[in-house]
Amino acid sequence: MDSKVILVVDDHPSFQKLVTAFLVREGYVVRNALNAAQALAQLELEEPDLILLDIQMPDMDGIEFCKHIRNQYHRPILFITGTKQDEDKVRSLQVGGDDCIVKPFDPLDLVLRVKANLRWSALLEGKDNNGNTSILNFPGLQINLERMIVLLNQQPVELLAKEMQLLIAFAKQPNQVFDPEQLYRLVWKDEVNYAKETVKVHIHNLRKKIESNPAKPVYIITVNRLGYKFNPYGAVPSIP
Repeated sequence: MDSKVILVVDDHPSFQKLVTAFLVREGYVVRNALNAAQALAQLELEEPDLILLDIQMPDMDGIEFCKHIRNQYHRPILFITGTKQDEDKVRSLQVGGDDCIVKPFDPLDLVLRVKANLRWSALLEGKDNNGNTSILNFPGLQINLERMIVLLNQQPVELLAKEMQLLIAFAKQPNQVFDPEQLYRLVWKDEVNYAKETVKVHIHNLRKKIESNPAKPVYIITVNRLGYKFNPYGAVPSIP
């Protein structure tokens, strides 16, 4: 199997050296960029399987960089931030980030997050085939679990990895109410770094893609003070 390529974009050489050592030990090929200009030049040469992206950079911050490349680059982007401000985490997810990790962090935690996001990215690209064909059909919405394809009114919908994971978690258990912490454990596989805002932002982004009117969702329903649930009747108007 070909080694996965990870692009690390951070303006601190010592941090680059540390992260590179851990990732190389796990068998990954690592490319390094100290700023956005170097990262863009690297993307011209090859498309990495995942990008680790610092938010605070001198020439173009990570938020703007992500916005700049997201229409062309559809693989996982994991943001790195040196602050614990929720605003940074929310902004990074709103522009298309798949995850956000705060410095200082346990390098093993970073490796686990990288592996989880690469696994889902492979599924989205149809590279993981367990021989199980399974399609979930709902009014106006179809989810192909083998090919990781979502059709909304017969039209393909492009979802990022975490959005796809959320949708599958919901659709596999229709009408089941999930509180945000349950969803975080299911999707992020993380018992320690739970952040309610992270779940909220991803659900907001998912609704924008699968709901005709995100302000009045018919699939992902908010259950007051409890959490969220998936309505299997979807686009079919409910009967009073």
